[in-house]
This record gives sequence, structure tokens and C-alpha cells, in this order.
Amino acid sequence: MKAVGYTRCSTEGQAKEGVSLENQRERVMEYCRYKGFDLVEIIEDAGISGGKNKARPGFIQLLDRMDTGDVRTIVLYSLERLSRDMLTLLALERLLDERDIELHTVEGLVDTSTPDGWLNFAMKSFLGEMERRQVKYRTKKAMEYKKGQGAVVGSIPYGYQRSGDGLVENIQEQAVVKEINDLYQNNNKLVDICNWLKERNVQTRKR
Repeated sequence: MKAVGYTRCSTEGQAKEGVSLENQRERVMEYCRYKGFDLVEIIEDAGISGGKNKARPGFIQLLDRMDTGDVRTIVLYSLERLSRDMLTLLALERLLDERDIELHTVEGLVDTSTPDGWLNFAMKSFLGEMERRQVKYRTKKAMEYKKGQGAVVGSIPYGYQRSGDGLVENIQEQAVVKEINDLYQNNNKLVDICNWLKERNVQTRKR
């Protein structure tokens, strides 16, 4: 039975060192040898969060391989490597089922070729979603607490810069803000203001 492996690590540090990815590759290869699968390819996403489906070229490539009809099994190190989003996992499992493709994990005993294995997949999808929501909730509460203490959280508005837990004016950026306001007050169109900024190579924080 032909199989495709998929590996992912979520931080740039892991991607550069290759430890996490290499470990996943080895475990996937061992599993395929144990099961007698013909491993034709291992697709990877290095340094990419599992929550960014469209930003993962390897994940998109994996979806494309599902449509070729020449792969009968997908093998992962663990279900979390694919996604922590329950709806994404359930939708993917439905696609796999429609194409008669099995999903196996090295860790966690997921094997969708059996009813018990599918139940394990569903439970782990639910638990992964629960963990994702807990992290999101704890982060939100931590941010609310910091805001309540007067600390600056999140992105810094243009014209300011961080100083400790507070903000101070950035003199250069404040000068740009003043010029923009003056242009606007003098009835310049937004497109003209944008061109003025472009000509002077004034860039945003997210350039």
C-alpha cells in the first residue's frame, strides 16, 4: 500500500535545527516499515503554525496528493502535526474517507481504517480543539490583566514606540503623521497622500 508522510514543526528555531522534523521523519519511516507501507514521499512544513492552513505549502501539497488516486495512506507523527482545529481535522477526515485513504499516526494510535481507530481520531480532534481554545482563553485573560495594570499590549500605533510597559512618541513618525494631517486638511485626496508617502519611501510597521 502506497503511503505519503507529513511532518511539521511550528517554530523557526526547530526548522533551522531540524531536530523535530528529523525525529518525525524517522518515526514515520519506522512506522511504514513496520506496517509494510510503500512510503513514496514525506511532505514537510518547517517553522509554520498548524493553525495557518493556507500558509502551509506542504499542507496544500498533501491535499493535492489526495486527489491523484495513487496514495492509499497518510502517515503522521501525531495528529497535532496536521492541525489542532477540530473542524479542519473532521473535514479532512471526510475527504479521506470519500477517497478511501487511511490516516495513521505514529503517536496516539490513530488508524481510520477501523471503527476504534476512527473514534480515537475523533476524540483526539476534540481534545486538540479544547487545548487550542484553552490557550486562546488564557492568552486573552493575560492581556486583559496587563491592560488593567496600564501595560501596553498588542501592536504599537504608528507615531509611538514602546518604553517599558508604556508608550512614548516617536519624533520621526510624529512628523510624518503631522504632514499627513496637514495634507488632508488642505483637501488632498487619499490617493495623493498615499503617493506622497510612497515617493518618500515612508513605510508601515508591517512592511
